[in-house]
Amino acid sequence: MPKRISAFLGANTPKGFVSLFDELYNPYTTKNAYIIKGGPGSGKSTFMKKVGTALHLKGFDTGWIYCSSDPHSLDALCCDELGFSIADGTSPHILEPRFPGCGENIINTGAFWDEDILKEKAEDIRSLTLENSLCHRKSASYLAAAGNIDSEMRMILSPFINEDKINSFCVRFSMRETPKKKNSPPGRKRRMFLSAITPSGRIFLDETVHTLGTRVIGIEDEYSAVSGLVCERLGEYAVKNGYDVIFCSCPLRPKECEHLIIPEVGLCIITVKSAHKTEIACDRLIHSGRFLHEGIKNNRSLLRFDEKLKSLLVDESINKLRQAKGVHDELEKIYVGAMDFDALGRFCDRFTEKILTKVK
Repeated sequence: MPKRISAFLGANTPKGFVSLFDELYNPYTTKNAYIIKGGPGSGKSTFMKKVGTALHLKGFDTGWIYCSSDPHSLDALCCDELGFSIADGTSPHILEPRFPGCGENIINTGAFWDEDILKEKAEDIRSLTLENSLCHRKSASYLAAAGNIDSEMRMILSPFINEDKINSFCVRFSMRETPKKKNSPPGRKRRMFLSAITPSGRIFLDETVHTLGTRVIGIEDEYSAVSGLVCERLGEYAVKNGYDVIFCSCPLRPKECEHLIIPEVGLCIITVKSAHKTEIACDRLIHSGRFLHEGIKNNRSLLRFDEKLKSLLVDESINKLRQAKGVHDELEKIYVGAMDFDALGRFCDRFTEKILTKVK
């Protein structure tokens, strides 16, 4: 049964929108990368879903990259076995081919809309686009405030982290779970988001853990005191020992690894906290307290207060994302009314056939 792997390559964060779309393909080696352009509601996501479904039915593993501003919509699709990828290249993750025509090509869904209809609605389009941008800026400001609280929490936690215990644990764990391969080069390091802050709330992609892992180890760490350090070091050891590793970044700390997936050994290491709202049953739980000095207990009331305040700010950011999504839906309706979806559908069929023909 082919695998369908869900992920995010973009996230709403305290530093604004963070894109990992450079992880999708290598412009120097790709032979089959496509960037799709067009307005909202012009069929970009539907196009990608149709191609992805066709590849899945032909038995290929596919990666479905969802949009953090609309988690029901696709931002990208990839198939490593074919060296194929297709991505939405519009804002906020604007993509342009670095070497046009040399394995990187553009698909323009705007070729299937009626320009005259859109010109008639120009004032509405401009107004809704500006309103949508304003909602996103408000959302970003609340996330920035949540990030400031999170930084304060890290300052409180930092003196109580026992680095020696973390190092000792990571060495023992790596020797047991990802021992060094003989005569093997370092593995490949990839990044993605397994969770995201979206108009639908905080989403954690449970299905990806189930798809790629046969064992799940959870690090219980409500305040993310040490889980990032543990995941990062375990991941680096595994890469050094010859394993391909997926480092899953945290939306509130996009430079920090929150979850780790090592597909070759079927191992997923996840940070367990109330914010993720996951139903995943862990095979083993590791409590963060084992890596913290006793004095942390004197700061628990302050940490609980800060965590509650941070959560309220994230919730308000989500409300603004929800407003932005409502405005975006109105914008999409205008473009939908100007599109020739029958013609786009026929083009999609020809495109899919061409992709599949290349592998026959």
